[in-house]
Amino acid sequence: MLFRIPGLASLRDLKRSGIGQRLLVQIILFSSLITLVATLIQLYTDYHRDVGTIKNRLDDIEGSYLGSISASLWNLDVQQLRLQLEGIHQLPDIQSVSVRESSDNVADPLALSRGEGNSKNVITRHYPVIHILASGPRQIGTLTVEASLSEVYARLQQKAVVILLSQGVKTFLVSLFILYIVARLITSHLVHISDRVSRFEISQQQPPLALNRHPPPEPDELDQVVTAFNTLSKNLRQAYDHMHEVNNALAKDIVARRQAEEEVKRLNSVLEQRVRQRTAELEAANAELASFCYSVSHDLRAPLRRIEGFRRILNDRYHEQVDDQGRHYLDRIAAGTREMSEMIDSFLRLSRATQGELKVEIVDLSAKVHHLINQYQEREPEREVHPQIQDDVRAPVDSHLFDMLLSNLIDNAWKYSGHLPETHVAFGFREEDGERIYFVSDRGDGFDMQYADRLFAPFSRLHKAEEFEGVGIGLATVQRIITRHGGRIWAESRPGEGATFYFTLWERNTDREQGHHTIS
Repeated sequence: MLFRIPGLASLRDLKRSGIGQRLLVQIILFSSLITLVATLIQLYTDYHRDVGTIKNRLDDIEGSYLGSISASLWNLDVQQLRLQLEGIHQLPDIQSVSVRESSDNVADPLALSRGEGNSKNVITRHYPVIHILASGPRQIGTLTVEASLSEVYARLQQKAVVILLSQGVKTFLVSLFILYIVARLITSHLVHISDRVSRFEISQQQPPLALNRHPPPEPDELDQVVTAFNTLSKNLRQAYDHMHEVNNALAKDIVARRQAEEEVKRLNSVLEQRVRQRTAELEAANAELASFCYSVSHDLRAPLRRIEGFRRILNDRYHEQVDDQGRHYLDRIAAGTREMSEMIDSFLRLSRATQGELKVEIVDLSAKVHHLINQYQEREPEREVHPQIQDDVRAPVDSHLFDMLLSNLIDNAWKYSGHLPETHVAFGFREEDGERIYFVSDRGDGFDMQYADRLFAPFSRLHKAEEFEGVGIGLATVQRIITRHGGRIWAESRPGEGATFYFTLWERNTDREQGHHTIS
């Protein structure tokens, strides 16, 4: 009598179908990967814990030994120094320790060591040995401590071997068990379904597909596959009857699609015409705005000149008849006319920054910044200036507009550093996430970041007029120039700690707004 073992038969089916080998390999690979990742995480955690312990021990050395070593080194107490070095050397994981007297004004500096140094697998700390004198603290030597990581690596290696071996055995046993379960519950039935599907004929009437197994308490995925197959076979027999209706509907759909394509073409044509019309209207509006700005600024100059003229007449002819309060009023009128004139000029510069076509070329920004700072130094030779300008910073920009931009940014840095004994101005760029970010920074007066939203608004000032001169149009002009170059600008600052302005270029396409640019 022959006995049939279902599990072994299922395994043979699984092997024959090729799924078993792939499933076993994938289970082992995935389990091994999880084991490896878990092992690496555990080793990484243990490594950082052990290294942290060593670093804490090194920190304790600084707090516990450095004061006594300083006293011994100052008194040249060699015996005491050796005892202290021996005490440090006896600490766990400490490989070597040495102390060396500073060579300043010492012909033969004292040097003591304990243990053998090594350049691999060590953590080295150099502690300055400070002695407090009446004139202040003074470094009299250096304490060097090397902590070995060899024991840490040895422990991690042993732990890794144990984890990998134990997890490897578990992974293999679990994989075999999963393989057996899959073969018994799934694969044998998949083979049966495959045989039935391969013998399916739509033209022949066949009994419904059924699985040779005890029905489960509730339908599972295999029952769903069987039900789907039986439903599919029934629907396929009905599909041929509806073929002509589907073809007719498809023909109607093709006609509808052609009509829709023609309608889309017509709408695109109308849209293009509207875009050209709106573009022409926008260009006309820009031209009218430029003309308006020009005429308004020139119309405002005439009454200003008259006011200033009459003020001069009053000052020249009636200077002796006017008291001090009257002369103060005349000075205030002069200051007001100058401020209004500066606002008109700034308004014109702001208007020019948003008008006209860009002429983009590769420009040496470093050279421009050097030239601007040299001009400011010639104007104020008594000021001590420390420029930090990155060399050969080039960018595709409009040279004329960037003269205006850099002049405003350098002027801000120069102006808000005027209260300090030294002026620090820096310019350069850095790469961040594949993007080039340019910056201009200073260590001047700075500003509160809660008012940063007003920074680039025209005629908006974050400082009082009596503290720093200006009309508040420079940064608004800078922002418009950056916008025309497809970039963005922002600032970071703290009161009393200076400010840094960052900007980018060509983050977006500006062809629609400015026309086509030529880079030469």
